[in-house]
Amino acid sequence: MHIVLVIVTVRPNQEAAFRKALLHNARESVATDPGCVRFDVSQDSADPTRWILHEVYETPDAHQRHRQSPHFLDYDRVAAEAVVEKTVIKAIGRHVPI
Repeated sequence: MHIVLVIVTVRPNQEAAFRKALLHNARESVATDPGCVRFDVSQDSADPTRWILHEVYETPDAHQRHRQSPHFLDYDRVAAEAVVEKTVIKAIGRHVPI
């Protein structure tokens, strides 16, 4: 699995528009993007301008295709104006049996 963890901080006056675009992107990704296994979105309980995205794709190529989708491009336009800080961590997921 290809895991992408994104942590962003957005401008307070852009939070509502960012939230709308992000949630739409996450829903559409899971519903329509081939190879998107999961897309979780969390908002920091102490700082509502801080968001955590946990994306799981079958392959790095599936993630690249997602980044070309109309819903991602719509989100990216909003994020370009709203985001003031961004950290991206890419990881390889391993299934560990219990």
